[in-house]
Amino acid sequence: MKTFDKKYKSILYYIWIFYILIPLISSIACTALTYFLDLTGLFSFDGMYLLPVLVLAVYFLFNKISKPTREDYKSGMYVNGVALLALTVIFTVLMFIEEGDINGGLIEFIGVPAFPFFPYSLLYIFGRMIYEIFVFSAMVFLSFLAGFIFCAVRSKALKPKRVLIPALCVVLCLCSCTHLYLNRPEKRYGGHGFDYMNGYSSTDFTDYTVYAKKSKLVTLDHEPSFVIENEEDMPVLDGAEACYPLYAAFAKAVYKDIDKIEEKYIGNEQYYEYGNGKIVTFTNTIYGFKRLVDKESYDGTVDMFFGARPSQSQLEYAKACGVEVEVTPIGKEAFVFFVEKDNPVDNIKSDELRKIYHGDIENWKELGGKNQKIVAFQRPEDSGSQTMMKYFMGDISLKEPKTYERVSAMEGVISEVAQYSNEDGALGYTFRYFLEGLNQEKGVKMLSVDGVYPTVESIEDGSYPITGDLCLITRKGDPNPNVKNMKDFILSDDGQYIIRKTGYGGLKNTQN
Repeated sequence: MKTFDKKYKSILYYIWIFYILIPLISSIACTALTYFLDLTGLFSFDGMYLLPVLVLAVYFLFNKISKPTREDYKSGMYVNGVALLALTVIFTVLMFIEEGDINGGLIEFIGVPAFPFFPYSLLYIFGRMIYEIFVFSAMVFLSFLAGFIFCAVRSKALKPKRVLIPALCVVLCLCSCTHLYLNRPEKRYGGHGFDYMNGYSSTDFTDYTVYAKKSKLVTLDHEPSFVIENEEDMPVLDGAEACYPLYAAFAKAVYKDIDKIEEKYIGNEQYYEYGNGKIVTFTNTIYGFKRLVDKESYDGTVDMFFGARPSQSQLEYAKACGVEVEVTPIGKEAFVFFVEKDNPVDNIKSDELRKIYHGDIENWKELGGKNQKIVAFQRPEDSGSQTMMKYFMGDISLKEPKTYERVSAMEGVISEVAQYSNEDGALGYTFRYFLEGLNQEKGVKMLSVDGVYPTVESIEDGSYPITGDLCLITRKGDPNPNVKNMKDFILSDDGQYIIRKTGYGGLKNTQN
């Protein structure tokens, strides 16, 4: 091909060459490689650099065939630079609109100005990749950056002073996008998201497992009167998140060699779904209860569930499964409310709390605090905390909770209840051990209610006004005799000692 003729040196021609043709050829090459060679892994976070490499390869080929001049490459540098800047600004605007949600519906419109790369999107249709808009966007940006650098080097026309302001603009946009992403609603209100126990837990329970080397579990200083020696006779345990250190301690005390038994199942896919083992398992309040009563949809192998009293809907669910449950109080726990540390309010009345969560009180100023809106967070339906909150509210209805939307690959856009986020005016609730024993929330303080601060002593003597039963829930008539034996142990002095030393209130003040 002849060297570029002057008559072709119009801005539209350069846009055609450097913005459309070269990216299009590169994208088609990427699509072909992935589709015909089944290179699915290349189009992941680890393989997002392949497209820019192909862009550079096409530029080298283009250089060999067309022999463009330095002026041609100078124009190419401007085209790629403007495209990179424009796409960065557009992406940032979309991220602001979507509040940092990379999977937000509008973010996909980034494909409109980046249309030369559309063949890459076809891979989703062909089923050769899981479409990730972030990966697509990153590959497009890197491709134009590669084109900009290549053209700048070939033209030798890059002047740092001229690109300083656009470069600062790109950096500012990228910093803004990063901040938005890290503070997106799903991250901000979706709980702590600690990646442990198959994603069920928001707490690091590493030192609370029965096989932990540096165990934090409460232990007895003597042999218990009751020990289960055979693995097949050990009741399977599950429960609420805050109860895991408690029932793990029960198992450690009573189940012989439970640490060695559970270590055998680490990494076994059959049991990985249930957290950390076969016998001392962990999911959460909602799923754990279903595992106890539902043998059709779930495994139905849980024998003992630890948590707050089941909600009405949970009891109805058990009845629909044909299971009658027995609820045995084994300890006491305080239901507590907490705020930011710098909130001047230290005490609150029960009636004031009900008015806040009904929607009658909306500003801390009405309670002697700052002139700021009360951001009253709730908990997911059927969680132990939400069940207790409804009990506390009595006949007074709860206002609609704050929610956020998250995207699920299986279910699409899902509306979730926003969990506590340490922001101005925030108010949350949970059980005392979850907050104090597990030190889950940072930078908060518990409130006294009706003038009484929640302590083990005020829980046991009943002076703290909002206490609830810590319960053991079992199937009525369970054929495994060790279910009843375990229940008797938990209600014994040894069991109550473990409960109190873990951080809960006991049914009786044991001193051993």
